Amino acid sequence: MVVLDTNTLIRFFTKDDLIKAEKVKKLIESDEELYVPDVVFPEIEYVLLSFSYNSSRQKVLIAFKFLASKNNIYVSKHVKNAIEIYENSSLDMADCIIASSSKGNLLASFDRDLLLLKGVKVYW
Repeated sequence: MVVLDTNTLIRFFTKDDLIKAEKVKKLIESDEELYVPDVVFPEIEYVLLSFSYNSSRQKVLIAFKFLASKNNIYVSKHVKNAIEIYENSSLDMADCIIASSSKGNLLASFDRDLLLLKGVKVYW
């Protein structure tokens, strides 16, 4: 299995370095089993929404859905659920992963927006 990091995926989505973007494209289109760690998703969001790339939340969502839809790319069940939360809320991806991870448990947080999310069980 090959682990994809944030830098690799940013090259792919932005094509800001065409040689590197093409390498990643070939890897993604190959039969190789790939894995994207949970932490990469908030990093992708942060980088794409930054001043440097000035992307939109919708484009970030498209990138997330693309990664989760590929048969040869493994993403955790928490990330798959977090992508749905991201699509239907204004929370950032880190909070969406936290919300997803807390399903069926109590969440100890002071983040009002996170605690107001439907399905989140509040500890305090």
